[in-house]
Amino acid sequence: METPTQFENTTPYRANLGNGAELFLPPWFAPRAGRYDLIVHFHGLGKLQESNLEHTKLDAAVVSVNHGVGTDAYGNAFKDPRAFADLVAAAEEEIDKSTRAHGAKLGRIALSAWSAGFVSISKILNDPVNVERIDAVLLADGFFTSFIDEKKHRMNVTPLEKFARIADSASRDEKLFAITHSSIPTSGYPSVTETVAKLLEMTGSAKIPLDTTGPGPMHALYGVDQGSFHVKGYEGVLAGDHIRQITSMGETLWPYLKTRWDRPRLDAAK
Repeated sequence: METPTQFENTTPYRANLGNGAELFLPPWFAPRAGRYDLIVHFHGLGKLQESNLEHTKLDAAVVSVNHGVGTDAYGNAFKDPRAFADLVAAAEEEIDKSTRAHGAKLGRIALSAWSAGFVSISKILNDPVNVERIDAVLLADGFFTSFIDEKKHRMNVTPLEKFARIADSASRDEKLFAITHSSIPTSGYPSVTETVAKLLEMTGSAKIPLDTTGPGPMHALYGVDQGSFHVKGYEGVLAGDHIRQITSMGETLWPYLKTRWDRPRLDAAK
């Protein structure tokens, strides 16, 4: 019989890490076996990540990183290969200062992003050291590339190759990689729908048609589930449809992470 997870009854902990980053520890944050887990989310108010964390009851620290609404700032912030390591180190230092870690050390790391925040993740994953360190990648309506020839609709697949490798690792359960997207069209660069379709082509992943509704009014069109590689495409071409992609992450994407990160704890309890 599985032992129910026990959450510590304490208060949330919040801290500003500088450079657009803020740390949040939920009331139930409780390191296990000398380790704690960390989610680093790019683009979206911290209170949205707090809400999604509340929905899933993920036992993890969350860092929310915000650099405005455009993509350039998210890319520039992580051009330096040391930038991500510095951010993680700042989070570790603050978690130690919180007195909530009880001497525990950082365990697994997940990268999460909505919309323009994808660009930060793409930069971070250019470093093989980071790729090795990251256990999960979660993308909500943010997965882009450029055109080599817009008139002929030829996409630049080179930036997608690292994600294809991560998808292959996820299909073998070595990592978690999950994407959700709306159907919003774009001009001047491939839409998320088109870019995800190219990734599925590169990985030989077949879409399964869906006709389901939820969370809320979100209507799913197709899904892909191969090991720990998950994709779900939704209807919606309006700003509200785009925003629902982040506000629903606690129901669409982060549950995959909870299942993955809870598994060792359940196994250890048997």
